[in-house]
Amino acid sequence: MYSRRLDADDSVSEAEWKSRLYSWKTLLMCTVPLVAFGLGTWQVQRLRWKLALLDDVNDRMHRRPIALPLRVTQDEINQNEYRRVIVHGVFDHSKEMLVGPRSLEGEPGYIVVTPLVREDGSRILISRGWIRRDLKDPKTRPQSQPADPLTVIAFVRRATAKNRFMPEPSPEKNEWFSIDLDIMSKYADTQPVLLDVIQPDSVTTSIQSAKNGLPIGVPFQVDIRNNHLQYLITWYTLAAITSGMLFYTLRKPESATAKIRRLRSKAGRFS
Repeated sequence: MYSRRLDADDSVSEAEWKSRLYSWKTLLMCTVPLVAFGLGTWQVQRLRWKLALLDDVNDRMHRRPIALPLRVTQDEINQNEYRRVIVHGVFDHSKEMLVGPRSLEGEPGYIVVTPLVREDGSRILISRGWIRRDLKDPKTRPQSQPADPLTVIAFVRRATAKNRFMPEPSPEKNEWFSIDLDIMSKYADTQPVLLDVIQPDSVTTSIQSAKNGLPIGVPFQVDIRNNHLQYLITWYTLAAITSGMLFYTLRKPESATAKIRRLRSKAGRFS
């Protein structure tokens, strides 16, 4: 009679386990570690891609500056992004554009983008750097309005992807919330080419010169974010934790008969 009762209990326990094992809830639980592991593996590939990109960018940045061709194709821009180039010309301050607001070390301001008229009359856009908000009016910063020909050393930059949450620019009001290369080049009648002026000094030491209205260019060492290592650690950790939880939840329960045998065996060792 006692044996039959144990068998009945085992049958009920096994039936409950099989019902739990083959349920939709279990299927959904199984997808979590699989998806997390897949995303972690994807981040491994992204990390390799980003490290290769950083090596390529670092190599381009440290090459000797070259003269920018008078006519530049999109392929040349893509192949030479972050390459230092030298251009000569005269700024067309009548088409100056202020992009922003943008902050630098907590202080609000704008990015100055000005067309550069080159030797043959062709025009390109120069992102000259950051100025304080109170210097928005060009009359307050005459030193930033040179009329003579000059030489600029700058990085080649590709057009950035448009942020859907950013307000649309208003060229008729000369209001620019982000650098939209297509619209800005049409407004200023330039080639769709953008160069970032390189600041010869560090940003910190350049704050003093900024008080005179001189734009602060980008530093020579460009910071490109690389968070893929943290991401892959997060996803793999999540995969490991959820796999452990899944194993613990779905492991087959010990039968009553096996449990009694184990306890008897344990008791016999201490008798």
